[in-house]
Amino acid sequence: MRYLLTPLLLFILITASAQYTVETVPNQKLIDNSYVSNPDNILDVATVAQIDTLLKLLEKKTTVQVAVVAIESIGDADIFEFSQKLFTTWGIGQAENDNGLLLLLAKQNRTVRFHTGYGLEGILPDVICKRIEREFMVPEFKDGNYNAGVLAGLQEVNKILTDPTYAEELKKEEAPPSDWSIFVTFLVIFIFPVFVIVFFVKQSRGTFADSEHPKKTPYQELRMKRWPWAIEHIGIPVVIVVLFGISDVENPGTWCFITLYFYFLGSRIHRAVRMKKVIERFKSKKEYQEIVEFIRTQQVYWFFTALLFPLPFVVYFIIQQVRKRTYRNHPRYCKQCQNAMAKLNEKEEDQYLSEGQQMEEKLKSVNYDVWKCSTCDSVEVLFYLNNKSHYEVCPKCKTIAFYQSRNKTITAATYTSSGKGERYYRCKFCNYDKKSTYTIAQLVAASTSSSSSSSSSWSSSGSSSSSNGGSWGGGSSGGGGASSSW
Repeated sequence: MRYLLTPLLLFILITASAQYTVETVPNQKLIDNSYVSNPDNILDVATVAQIDTLLKLLEKKTTVQVAVVAIESIGDADIFEFSQKLFTTWGIGQAENDNGLLLLLAKQNRTVRFHTGYGLEGILPDVICKRIEREFMVPEFKDGNYNAGVLAGLQEVNKILTDPTYAEELKKEEAPPSDWSIFVTFLVIFIFPVFVIVFFVKQSRGTFADSEHPKKTPYQELRMKRWPWAIEHIGIPVVIVVLFGISDVENPGTWCFITLYFYFLGSRIHRAVRMKKVIERFKSKKEYQEIVEFIRTQQVYWFFTALLFPLPFVVYFIIQQVRKRTYRNHPRYCKQCQNAMAKLNEKEEDQYLSEGQQMEEKLKSVNYDVWKCSTCDSVEVLFYLNNKSHYEVCPKCKTIAFYQSRNKTITAATYTSSGKGERYYRCKFCNYDKKSTYTIAQLVAASTSSSSSSSSSWSSSGSSSSSNGGSWGGGSSGGGGASSSW
């Protein structure tokens, strides 16, 4: 057992000792003016010498400073955060140009990263850094050729930084993402998760036709069962995307979009059919007021549908508005004698409305229709609430004429305490007044931070482009670059 544990413990100790923090990575620039920090000897001596020669010449030609760090492991640290902190701590690149570049290789993490300073983000954008890693470095790393991979990547960087023509050619060769990949990414990130969330929300609220505890609604025909809804709104779109993804059709993204468009048309037509069932039920009972209210509840939905898909839903939206007016003026028959009733005009209907109802019509909080039987003189009063009105029901007279008249600050809020205010309400019909108090949130001071730039022991405050000083130039990074794993 002892002979088995000894190698295991030795391996653990070696692994633990190879995990670096930003503070424990040796800054070779301060030690021997080398561009390469290679404490675990991942790179051989000849490769380090070759890299130093290459990067020294690069700095002399372009003033760009490149730091190479090859270590066994960064443990559980995030390579982006590790690189950003290391870049800032060392101050790679000239302070006035921020033209530094860090190449970090974490062997056990099987990850490599280029981290660029602000001044290199234009000529070495993230996509170019990613391409260098993917095409020139990762294939070598997979075969264990760390010397060849690091050297190949730095040689590509040298070509780009010393030959602008080569940099432009490299950018052109990098094919832009296809319309298909962009479209699929958009669906996966933004569209599909929304429908999945909607499914679970509807299920929790009992708004499916077969929910265990269904929420009551007068429009039951509009509801779908759980799994038919999931198939229509999630399953079918996913199948369409997958089928085009594995097909050999040219421009799959375009055709997939067209197919989804027609699928959407079919889905909206299905909803229109369900709406018609609700209307037919109300119509069979001669409940024309309920039809009008139902169409009103759906008009916002169809308005935005018409904005997104003008054809054919602009026409359908207009038809819905015409239908709403038609059913509001649909001939009605007296419930007493079954004879036809006539709709009174605005002046004629006032004698059958109370003063409160007339006030509501004046304020446009409610719109009333009065129907009168020409045979037995019976009257039917129908009301239609204005959902956009800011008036509420008066607590005293129950007229929808209650509104907030003004606000008043009693105690102003400060940075140390909250304030107090009063809201005043009044009914325009019965003049009933009401007052309520509310709390004004405490003021919050704007956060101020003084940005002072202090030079560290390994970063010179000077702007020399030469490496003879044995330190980096104090550059900074905005987090540009790219990472690749294998």
